[in-house]
Amino acid sequence: MAYKELFLCLLVVTYVNAQYKVCVLRSDTSTCQNLDKDGSEVECVGVETRLDCAIKLARGEANFGAFSEEELLVLGQMQLPDVQVVATIRSTEKQDVQYAFEAVTVVPNNHSGGLEGLRGGRYCHPGLDSPDLRWSPRVLKALELSAARSDRCPGATTDFKTAEELEVEELSKFFSAACRPGPWSYNTTVDADLKSRYSSLCSMCEDGRCTGYSTASVVNVAGVNNNNRHIQALDCLVTNGTVAFAAWQHVQEFFLKRNPQHVDAYSLLCPNGSLQPLSIDVLGQVVSPCATVRQPWRAIVASSLTASEINSKLNIWWTDGTDPGSGSWQSALYQSLVGGSNFRVVGESLTTPLNYSSQIRPLDIATSAACLTPRRWCTISALETTKCQWTAAAAYTLGIQPTISCERRNGVFDCLNDIKEGKADFSSVDSHYGFLARQHYRLSPVKLVQNTRTSASRVAAFVKETSAQANITRFENLRDKVACFPEFGGIAYVSFVRAAHERQVVSPSECDYARAVGEFFSGACAPGATDAAHTVYEDSSFNASSLCSACRSSSSANSSISEYTCAWDNTNLYFGNNGSLLCLADPATDVVFVETENIAAQLSALQLNPNNYRALCRNNTLAASTGVNIDDGCLLAYVVDAEVLTRRNDPVANSVNTLFDTLDKFFGYNPNTQLINLRLYSPFDSTSDLLFKDTTIGITEPSSTANHEPARNYIELFRHLESCTGAATPLPAPGLAVRTVFSIVTLLISLFMSRAIF
Repeated sequence: MAYKELFLCLLVVTYVNAQYKVCVLRSDTSTCQNLDKDGSEVECVGVETRLDCAIKLARGEANFGAFSEEELLVLGQMQLPDVQVVATIRSTEKQDVQYAFEAVTVVPNNHSGGLEGLRGGRYCHPGLDSPDLRWSPRVLKALELSAARSDRCPGATTDFKTAEELEVEELSKFFSAACRPGPWSYNTTVDADLKSRYSSLCSMCEDGRCTGYSTASVVNVAGVNNNNRHIQALDCLVTNGTVAFAAWQHVQEFFLKRNPQHVDAYSLLCPNGSLQPLSIDVLGQVVSPCATVRQPWRAIVASSLTASEINSKLNIWWTDGTDPGSGSWQSALYQSLVGGSNFRVVGESLTTPLNYSSQIRPLDIATSAACLTPRRWCTISALETTKCQWTAAAAYTLGIQPTISCERRNGVFDCLNDIKEGKADFSSVDSHYGFLARQHYRLSPVKLVQNTRTSASRVAAFVKETSAQANITRFENLRDKVACFPEFGGIAYVSFVRAAHERQVVSPSECDYARAVGEFFSGACAPGATDAAHTVYEDSSFNASSLCSACRSSSSANSSISEYTCAWDNTNLYFGNNGSLLCLADPATDVVFVETENIAAQLSALQLNPNNYRALCRNNTLAASTGVNIDDGCLLAYVVDAEVLTRRNDPVANSVNTLFDTLDKFFGYNPNTQLINLRLYSPFDSTSDLLFKDTTIGITEPSSTANHEPARNYIELFRHLESCTGAATPLPAPGLAVRTVFSIVTLLISLFMSRAIF
């Protein structure tokens, strides 16, 4: 009997001290410290983003976490198993209201014809950059989608056009005039071009520009913010408009506080085309009679196994759904998940995120209409495909166009080939393969990545110090020596060719770079030189096997007999950066061309002394001292480490370009615009370098005038070679040339580009 009582006591103690795992962003270290206080019933599970939290909940690796309104819609799109909404997080002012916000359409009482009756009208919009309510692009464009059907584009020519151009083209046909402030595209060139060509959509703004509304003649009224864009859009309506799109709460402010004399002259236009007249009584209701969009509240989501327990615990930890304060762990948890005294946690009946969100805002990516077909992102692993799918769902939820589909392949060369063959549209590719992508696969960059200064790709040449002391002091001295490259046609290989051209030790007229390098050196290890996927000159008669004469098979690493190999994988002992350094240690070799990132650590791992080597600089001098720590002036190349590639001169290129501007805006390092906490350039599901390298901090245009120095250098690196190879000039940033393909301007530009490239 005593044993039973002891066992029951142990069970009780275990239950009381049960640790529930809560998702906390890794950047929020203070919360985890505060949750580790005595008596705490929760412990931190660090996550990169809240979408990572959702994955951990589905796997049972975490018990609960908080999600934004838009993130819940993404969870519904992904239909995660084994997760449930347990509570909503509501504003204290509207804790009894089912919706976080309502977007409504306001028209004069004499309006007729439903949504189609808006055709030819004058449209007043709060602005695509209105920040106060955290509306997504899909919400901001909801009236346009339902009335103007700006996602259909019947009969429109889509080649070479961006999603933004097709959108405003349809709007300009539907509305006779408008004020639609804010960016129409997050590509500034495209934005300026569209506002110039479709100026009627700015004609009701101040000075006919889409920077905003005029407030010069507005009367100040207590309790009404005249600088609020929703208030300004309603002002536009009563002054000269026929329809305004605004938040219900601002409609209430506008008519009740500032313009009560106009209340009886206006109605809400409902999605079914009916009118709901406004009145003092109607405007006094917390919920509108009808809305174009209603948004569910943000919520706390738990794993299904512990959802019921978490639901009960929240009521204990946070009495009445409020912050208990007093510096307790419960307060720290509240501040982390909920955010402060302006919110209340309201318990809910357990339901899936899909059921929760679809009752208020149903979304279905599979049945959605679009002017452009989905753009196909080529991925090279299961995890990369998963990150792509989450990105696609998040982008669709926000209303980003064109939509994205994810196409998995076995490796980077499969992606390059399938993009070339039209079986995929784009991929982010290591700049190591930039030359091969241009020359063999006929691809062009639509974006270059931006790196921090420390993470850009640096290429250098190193010779053995014994050789430097003897007879190798200039590039000319490398003739008939033996060279090591990480891979044939890679960034190090191309950097040598450029330097050899500059020093005139290799003829610029020799377009066969296998022959040029193979005949300059007496031997080399350039893995992949004989592989068809690495072809850089289609009509070459040169026997490229000499470019692998110095390679060694991994199977013969401990043998005195060298087994020939030209493999471009780890069966080649000298493949890759590590392998090429090992190659330089071979007594038979003289020089290596290599990327310098982590080179000191790589040499240490190979038990090689860095002071046994000296850099041969691009200016044709030896570095002043031995070792691998060299300044940028000695490098053969200082360039970006990746780029986004698509087919050369392809009709999808412009839309892919602006798609990435939008993805960067919402999923890049722009914290103020994070409606959905997904980081395009960060690790995903605890795995690095998926879709983009973790070293990426942004994107830039592939232009020699780019502000980012490594981007400029990268374009110049290939421009130097184009006169010989005909490799692709970067696609122009979509802008003034983004017209219908039948326009004379575009035809001339296309002809010019084809002549310049071919």
